[in-house]
Amino acid sequence: MPSMFDPIKIKNLNIRNRIARSATYEGMGNHRGEPSRHLAQLYNALAEGGVGLIFTSATMIEKFKLELPPDADMPYPTFIHTDEMAEFWKPIVKDVHARGAAIAMQVVHAGRQEAPIVRDGEAPIAPSAVQEKTYGVVPREITLAEIKDMIENFAQAVRRGKSAGFDAAQLHGGHGYLISNFISPYTNRRTDEYGGDTARRARFIVDIVRRAREFVGDYPIMIKMNCDDFIPGGLDKDEAARVANIITKAGIDCIEVTGGIYESREQMSRKGINKEEKEAYLRPYAEALRKAVGVPLILVGGVRSPKVIDRILSDGAADMVSLSRPFIREPHLVNRWKQGDLSKATCISCNQCGENTFTQPMRCYVEEALKAGKDS
Repeated sequence: MPSMFDPIKIKNLNIRNRIARSATYEGMGNHRGEPSRHLAQLYNALAEGGVGLIFTSATMIEKFKLELPPDADMPYPTFIHTDEMAEFWKPIVKDVHARGAAIAMQVVHAGRQEAPIVRDGEAPIAPSAVQEKTYGVVPREITLAEIKDMIENFAQAVRRGKSAGFDAAQLHGGHGYLISNFISPYTNRRTDEYGGDTARRARFIVDIVRRAREFVGDYPIMIKMNCDDFIPGGLDKDEAARVANIITKAGIDCIEVTGGIYESREQMSRKGINKEEKEAYLRPYAEALRKAVGVPLILVGGVRSPKVIDRILSDGAADMVSLSRPFIREPHLVNRWKQGDLSKATCISCNQCGENTFTQPMRCYVEEALKAGKDS
């Protein structure tokens, strides 16, 4: 039975253990969308802290309409929309590798959840014009020609990630972003070849993978995919299993199981995970996907304790686990566990780290307050 410290191979990628850092929006791009020094330091700390596989934050495949001035005081994402942007990632990837970790670039388009401010007054795009209730905006239905362009943009982003030295690509197919919009019946009400039944709603992913393969060959292409939208009329675990079956046959090599969209936000990052029984809240959904696919699965969602991790792995519910919030407070968490301190992560699941990234770069506010108290 595998343990969390056992190595794993996903396609042709060797990973030193079975703990991943799930993609987390850090807001640490500079005003041009290049990775900053602070972001490089963060990834180095995670690699030094023992993480097996680091997923970058959502890296945008298209430039925002909004141009930031050099002195802009606001968090900003990173981009991979040109070949030049790949060059800025090369030293970061090299440093992570020198510390023994693997690193995958997550590529994304925000779709109907793209914040109105970055569209500079334009409506966001989506498969269908279904109101996004968080922002109160009705997106514009994307045209067939634009879909083809978007497929190319995703494929080029995967190619650029490989050219920068990343070990794998991860398509963000969860949380209500563009790929998630296509596979969900709640947000995709098209009647053409990209909407309708399961196969047509999954076609956007299939076409991205096929086009990307023309550039990158047998390079690992993974996906972070919703197992449930947690909203009436949305993707559920049975439909997610059918989608997963289709896209793995098309060439997806690994699925990170996630869930929720902005409109069901509490289900995306649940608060108050203070007991083992509250951990790994998406495990039943991973088990449903396990029956549908043969590729490795990564389980995210409230994982905090070594005991829970080992149960997930030994039971075969997933092949790896991924954590996000715990690593914000404890980037060295994996090494702490490996050195024998098997107490659960100190993250209290308050969600301040994520709720404040619209105005401040990511950090643990609890840890910051504790340090301030010690210094006072």
